[in-house]
Formats: sequence, C-alpha cells, structure tokens
Amino acid sequence: MNKYIKNSILAAIVLLVLSFSKEHKFYLSVSEVNFNEEKAAFEIIGRYFIDDMQEVLQMRYDKELSLDPEQLSPNVDFYLERYFAQKFDLRLNAQKQSLNYVGKTFKGDQIVILLQSEAIDDLSGKPLEIENKVLMELFEEQKNLVHLRMSNLKKSAVLISGNSVLKLML
Repeated sequence: MNKYIKNSILAAIVLLVLSFSKEHKFYLSVSEVNFNEEKAAFEIIGRYFIDDMQEVLQMRYDKELSLDPEQLSPNVDFYLERYFAQKFDLRLNAQKQSLNYVGKTFKGDQIVILLQSEAIDDLSGKPLEIENKVLMELFEEQKNLVHLRMSNLKKSAVLISGNSVLKLML
C-alpha cells in the first residue's frame, strides 16, 4: 500500500475516532489540494472541527459568532473567507495564487471548507508552496495534514507551527 493511501487512511481513522468525543485533545485538520486538469486550477477541501473553527473566529472577529448549523450566524461566510485568505496560501514560482472561497458544508462535528484557485497556465518545472496556518494561533499543538494530488504526483505532509509550508518542485 503506498504511503499516500496509508496517510489518508490514518487521518480518516484519527478524525473518525475524535469525532465520537465532545472533548478532543488532538488538534488535527486534513486538507486535500487537488489539481483539476480540466479547469487548470487547484481545488482545496479542508476539514476542521466546528468548535475549534468557531473559537478562532470568535477570538479574531466576533465573540457572538455561531457555527452551529442550527443557529448559524449570518456573517459566517464573510469571516471564513477573510480568515482563510490570511491563513491558507498557495504560491507558485514564489507568486501568491488567488484562492477563492467557494463555501462550506457540515459533516458531523466538522466543517468542510472549499477553496479554488484561479486558472493556472503552466506548472511544470516551477516550485510550489502550500502554507496552512489554520488554527495554529489558537492551538500550539495544531497539526495540519495536507495531501497534494496532481496527475502523476502525490505528496503528503504534516504542517506544524514553525514549519507550516509544504515545498516541492513540479
């Protein structure tokens, strides 16, 4: 079994186990960064615990903000877009790529964030950097697992405070 599949299975098991507990002491997120060949764009799917995301948004923007799907604050998308613009970066050839906030969904005790880059002309031979500092200002022990998938490339990394960038040459 290749390393990517093992890491994906491990991350899924960890998130599943943690989702059965109201109190979780492991701070882990999982983000998939996939290159869509047809759109020539990166599509990003990030999974985070709702209570952690709510806490960071309350700390930064609005103490009354609610991410409870039953009582969702009306300005949640505005704050999520703003937060992810500051905490999740994709750089190609040292140039920051514009990431559009597509939206959010809820699955159990997790919020799933969807981002997409603008169309990218040429990737070959260029350095790519993925920086994920989501929730790191809230939890010192936060770990952000990133899976990158492109046509013939699969790479995974655990990003932590002080080492929050995945770097590779395409």
